[in-house]
Amino acid sequence: MGPRVAQNWDNFLTAGADVNNSSSGSTGGAPSAARERVAKALRNLGPGLGDVALRCCCYPEGLESAEKRMGWSARSGKIVLRIALLRLCQFYETELGDVLIG
Repeated sequence: MGPRVAQNWDNFLTAGADVNNSSSGSTGGAPSAARERVAKALRNLGPGLGDVALRCCCYPEGLESAEKRMGWSARSGKIVLRIALLRLCQFYETELGDVLIG
């Protein structure tokens, strides 16, 4: 998925987003509801965890590249990404368990 195919993911990175801002202009449609769920999940992860999850899962960026861009030592991203994915799983099971299909 390219960065400009359907969603501009740049606003979800910690450096470019106001983590306390919720989108009040959403119309309640399925795409805006999905965007709000992603934003809520990334806010829940916080800086660092949210950034690495977004870079490795939504951008076509590999783990080594994400480590270099974020200034982390080699192989540390693997541990941080694992923590982020476990926290995302926990978040979706507890916070949004009834909202999602499946």
